[in-house]
Amino acid sequence: MEKKDLELILANFGPEKEFIGDGYFRIRDKGNEHYEIAYLVSACCGTTNYYPQIAVHVEGDKVVPDSVLDLVSNPAKMLSYSPETSAVMEEELDKLCQKFLDIKNLKATNGGTPD
Repeated sequence: MEKKDLELILANFGPEKEFIGDGYFRIRDKGNEHYEIAYLVSACCGTTNYYPQIAVHVEGDKVVPDSVLDLVSNPAKMLSYSPETSAVMEEELDKLCQKFLDIKNLKATNGGTPD
């Protein structure tokens, strides 16, 4: 995930759950360029479950996942960043980023070469 995508998400979503479509979207600034990005779904008794919540931090122009918590998938996912988990965590972050951008028709950064 690129920092520009994070900035776009920060400009269009906030720290309170926002219901759009079939779930809730939220991003929280934890300070020192650390964030929690979460998509939540309704659960029993008025509660919500992470599907997923990803803690991230900014390194230069990149956003790096620190942890993934997904309580809806079976089995549930609880991952911390390591060389063994980096690929799956980055994939989860890219999917979550795209979900945020798509739900509000926001434009993601172009990963290809400039025209």
